[in-house]
Amino acid sequence: MSKSFSAVFLPVLATLLGAIAPAWGISEKGYEAAYLITIVPFVNHGDAFTFTTRDGTSLSAVRFVHPQSRGTIVVVSGRSETWLKYGEVFYDLYRRGFTLYSYDHRGQGRSPHLVSSNRQIGHIDDFDHYSEDLEDFVAKVVVPAGEPRLFLLAHSMGGAVAAQYLAHGATPFRAAVLSSPMLTINTKPYATPIAKAITWLEIGAGRDEEYAPGKTDWDPGLPFEKNDVTGSPERFWMSGAVFRMYPETTIGGPSNGWVYRSLMATPRIVRRMKAIRTPLLMFQAGSDQIVKPKGENDGCAAAAHCTLVVVPGSQHEILMEKDAIRDPAIEAIDRFFR
Repeated sequence: MSKSFSAVFLPVLATLLGAIAPAWGISEKGYEAAYLITIVPFVNHGDAFTFTTRDGTSLSAVRFVHPQSRGTIVVVSGRSETWLKYGEVFYDLYRRGFTLYSYDHRGQGRSPHLVSSNRQIGHIDDFDHYSEDLEDFVAKVVVPAGEPRLFLLAHSMGGAVAAQYLAHGATPFRAAVLSSPMLTINTKPYATPIAKAITWLEIGAGRDEEYAPGKTDWDPGLPFEKNDVTGSPERFWMSGAVFRMYPETTIGGPSNGWVYRSLMATPRIVRRMKAIRTPLLMFQAGSDQIVKPKGENDGCAAAAHCTLVVVPGSQHEILMEKDAIRDPAIEAIDRFFR
């Protein structure tokens, strides 16, 4: 669809939503039909574009510009994700009057994948590249748009990236929400020192870009009961549907290099969070199996202005959990950014 159509579609949609929409976009009841009828067209009419990082990498990005914007939120996704997966989050926040910006990290989504032998392997050459890319996105794309009220919303690995970025110093963001930030990785079934040693040895043996032990391509047949990120069957379906609709975005497990560099980077990020002056709201998932609470607890305690909210019963993806969990989280984000 042309950009000119998108430029008309979103303002008209904003007017209609403000007049007739209920409190929430879609619910788990009748979710699949509502997602395909409501969320997919909304996402497809966003303004998709690319931007170039300092090292010349072209990353995929999107924006949803609200005609009566009360602020702009930059959404930073987690490992293996794509901005296409955040359609429902974009939709809910757009309906509340926000302009949204997001992008795909290098190595995943619609951005260039980094392992030529297998595009599904999640890899990074240097963890600092993630925060540098966020810095470039904000400086080159978001700030020049001229919106004076900027906010940051980041999930999982994106939370670690956002924390590293915010700790660098001056930032244009008035406030930030970190949802299940990846500040201490759960390396099950290995203890963290063992996982670090194994991946270091694998890198030394020339297997930097190969899957870390036990990791494989994405399994399209994984049953809901075996997933470890959400308690919502409906939003578990949605995550798989995104990969099926946009197969070029599919990512499986991480490489040895990603695991080792992430394990080295995250403790440093937690230590540096004492330099963050931006007001933070941090969600900690009460039943998280992907990250451990220690890094969240220590990082929030170190930051100058951080409120930690434990979300009982939630698995890792709070913003893609059951209605009873995600709806209050969206409401809390809205209140915090006000």
